Amino acid sequence: MKILLILVSLLFPWAIYAENISLTTENIDAQQAQKVTTWLNTGVMAVETTLTPIPHSQVKITVKGYPDAMEPVPWGQILREQPIEVLLYVNPNMPLTSFVDDWTLYHELSHLYFPYLDYQNFWLSEGFATYMQYLSMFQGRIINQSQFVERIKQGLLRGEMKTREKPGKLNEVSADMWQQRAFKRVYWSGAAFFMEADLHLIADGNDLTEIIGNFSHCCLQQRMTGEELVNTLDKLSDTDIFSQLHQRYRHRLDFPAINQQQLRALAKHYQNKQPVSVMRQHSKVIAD
Repeated sequence: MKILLILVSLLFPWAIYAENISLTTENIDAQQAQKVTTWLNTGVMAVETTLTPIPHSQVKITVKGYPDAMEPVPWGQILREQPIEVLLYVNPNMPLTSFVDDWTLYHELSHLYFPYLDYQNFWLSEGFATYMQYLSMFQGRIINQSQFVERIKQGLLRGEMKTREKPGKLNEVSADMWQQRAFKRVYWSGAAFFMEADLHLIADGNDLTEIIGNFSHCCLQQRMTGEELVNTLDKLSDTDIFSQLHQRYRHRLDFPAINQQQLRALAKHYQNKQPVSVMRQHSKVIAD
């Protein structure tokens, strides 16, 4: 492991973290709230096991019941206020297993490790959360190795298809993804960026979760530009991997090629990696 990364790990040993996460529910009864709390704690543990303790001293989760929804978690987003808030809409009638198997919570929690980026670089923040949603489920033993590979493979195929439907430079499509409804292209192009970076890091004796874990506790700001982010990640990894990939990805017109062999290599690495030891209990979700 690089000397710089070791120094960062020693200097910033998770100085800020959310010991307790407050939960507010709306349109959810007491029994459903208990199920929701169990689900949220499962998600928090999976993400913290993959990365580090959530790097905020205060976090609020608001869960709103939407019983007509056709899926367990039809919508989620991060509200970057004080304290930072995770907003989730759920169908409270769905079983616990459906909630745990849904990717939305892991995706939104992963955003807590990243700054708010400029619109042209939203593909970075959404791509990171998209990759982490499945990596967290894998590290948290919610899905197995073959499911991890298959779910990412299918996501990449959806991203490739949407790239044909929504042409243009990635940074321009990213800035206009809401109007164009180009979410799958933006999310999965960004996910491919971080998978490619991770493969390079693994070959160098490191990995993405180590870099982001340290970044989130030493260098996380409320807002950053994409260039500031990748330059910081380069410094932490003692490489130019992130900035070089950023130069190549941001104006690309095609969809990145990540093959099944590469996905298996990622799965093998994380299958063999010991989960993060937080040296304490995980952050705990507690209802108000």
